[in-house]
Amino acid sequence: MSNAMSIAASGMQAASVRLDAAASNIVNSNSDSKTSGGAYQPISVSQSATADGGVSTTLQPVTPSTLLAYDPSAPYANVQGMVAKPNVDMATEIVDMKQAQNDFRASLLAYKASSQMFKTLLDATA
Repeated sequence: MSNAMSIAASGMQAASVRLDAAASNIVNSNSDSKTSGGAYQPISVSQSATADGGVSTTLQPVTPSTLLAYDPSAPYANVQGMVAKPNVDMATEIVDMKQAQNDFRASLLAYKASSQMFKTLLDATA
């Protein structure tokens, strides 16, 4: 039973990491900079199965990290009026946040069910 609870807990942890990454990308999506560098580096989350049945996550930089945008009023715009904007797709980030929320909720329900089954087992054997 504890294995099922640890699997569900790893799912909740993975969903939390994905939610944090999406939130960070959204918050920093308008932080433009010089075209020569210094812009926010968006991140993506990669998930993989672990040997015990759970899931692990790793953060990876989004490539390309920036896109050029025309903003001649920016004080750091180059001679063509271009600035570097973080490569963040707002629609994708919002979908990722909603999916992470649903994944967290599902893992929490699995954790609660496993915990209840463990409790019932203990009650029956005690």
